[in-house]
Amino acid sequence: MEAFIIPLLLFRYVMTYNENTKKVNGNQVFIVEDDDMHSLMMDYMLSKDTVAHIKKFKSGEECVSNLDKNPDVVILDYGLPGINGMQTLLQIKKQAPEIPVIVVTGNKNKELERDFYSAGVYDYIPKDENAFEQVSRLTSSILNIIAAKEAKEEHRRHVLLSIGVMVAISLIGILTWVMMRH
Repeated sequence: MEAFIIPLLLFRYVMTYNENTKKVNGNQVFIVEDDDMHSLMMDYMLSKDTVAHIKKFKSGEECVSNLDKNPDVVILDYGLPGINGMQTLLQIKKQAPEIPVIVVTGNKNKELERDFYSAGVYDYIPKDENAFEQVSRLTSSILNIIAAKEAKEEHRRHVLLSIGVMVAISLIGILTWVMMRH
């Protein structure tokens, strides 16, 4: 009877595995915008449409120096003090190429837009009356995609762990049966 205590404990661990692996901090969104009103509007729209921790920066340098905080999305203005949005994007892509960057700018230059796409921007949104809603919807979509990928990976780990526990339980059962026969 004692031979089944360890497998039961392992099985209980597997059944509570999801509880032990949830992300505590949730998603992070960086807003890099020097205009306080635009920054507040994006913060407001994102806060009502997403569950994410929002960190705001007024310059590209501040954003780049905080990339170690692993943002899930960066929302970036082009016209920033210090290094501009393009230079900031290039530094982000150099340090963390997997981070989606959304550029939101009042600059209507089509060549600049092409340059941003060539540099790897996720999307380029001109500042107009719908810009903040677009940013919010796009950010929500990106965060949902990230959450789905994480859930799929967590499920895969859970299944592999369950298989491992079931194999261990089977082996212990076989060993117990063999030992009882001798």
